[in-house]
Amino acid sequence: MKSNFTKFVAKFGGLFAALAVVIASVSANTTCMWISHQPELPDDVKKLRKF
Repeated sequence: MKSNFTKFVAKFGGLFAALAVVIASVSANTTCMWISHQPELPDDVKKLRKF
């Protein structure tokens, strides 16, 4: 018998993955409000930028 967590991940795993890609692309196209704290983005996230 599957645990409740395994059922939850199987049901909503794709949704969370898609949400993570959307959040990463929005984050790549915005800047931090604190000028002194602009963290370096990974190369994979930089590919999501709109030029």
